[in-house]
Amino acid sequence: MTPKIQNVFIIIGIIAIAGIGYYLYTQNGGISLNNEAVDNQAAAETAVFLQKLNELKRIELKGSILNDERFITLVDSSEVVVPVPVGRSNPFTESN
Repeated sequence: MTPKIQNVFIIIGIIAIAGIGYYLYTQNGGISLNNEAVDNQAAAETAVFLQKLNELKRIELKGSILNDERFITLVDSSEVVVPVPVGRSNPFTESN
């Protein structure tokens, strides 16, 4: 191709890119987000969360059970767990 034809193609390409850019720029301002379904769902989930939060806030915990005779006589029967090394340092070596 001759340099004149190359220049014409480059200029046409630049004009096309500029036109596409202008079109996308003007269309971007006209886009409006319609999120009514998402807003309604979020509002419903928030209402359920607030209802459960209010239920939890109404609960009163009393420490009187800790002074009960049955609780005081409980005996700890747990055993001490001795740490044991697990596995080998190199699992690909032959074991003896």
